[in-house]
Amino acid sequence: MSVQTEDALKEVGKTAALVEDGSPLQLGTTGTIDGKTFKIVGRIQYQFGLGFWNEWYISIDSDDAWLGEASGLYFYTRLKKDAKIPENLEFANLYAGAPVTIDGKEFFVKDMQTSKVVSGEGELPFPFETAYEAPVVDLVRHDGTFATIDFSEDGSTGLTAGAPLVFIGRPLLFSDLNLTRIRSVYGFKASAAEVAS
Repeated sequence: MSVQTEDALKEVGKTAALVEDGSPLQLGTTGTIDGKTFKIVGRIQYQFGLGFWNEWYISIDSDDAWLGEASGLYFYTRLKKDAKIPENLEFANLYAGAPVTIDGKEFFVKDMQTSKVVSGEGELPFPFETAYEAPVVDLVRHDGTFATIDFSEDGSTGLTAGAPLVFIGRPLLFSDLNLTRIRSVYGFKASAAEVAS
């Protein structure tokens, strides 16, 4: 696994093996979002109560973003570095349906999970340790905008202290992504996209 910094790509070692989860995506898969081409360059795999969740790190339009994937659902998000959220917002005080204001817009909690990082691969924007827990809250707005607040950086899990991370984006269908170089996996119709050779 390697970490991309501003001026270099640094190898940081190896992680535990990834769990086979039947995803048709892989490192090197390409596609388009809003007419812009992206390429998958890294992945973090999480385990939560109902299964596994992939966060694919993508390079798009000379920028970086994430494509979340679980059970055929896809969520395109970008880190909002200057996001304004309520002061002293805590994971333990939130609940399904709770309103949370992000940048002056009202979102509602859709789901809360404390996931465990299983493994990772490829290029990633930060180093991490396997088996650490990530308390994460997913939120939605009435217009379909999606947000994730990651509390694993707030110091409560033994990681470097800092404000919760806020990601903003939207859900996408598999057909929206126009994928190429995907894997052929059981139960997936390879004719839906170009399969990697």
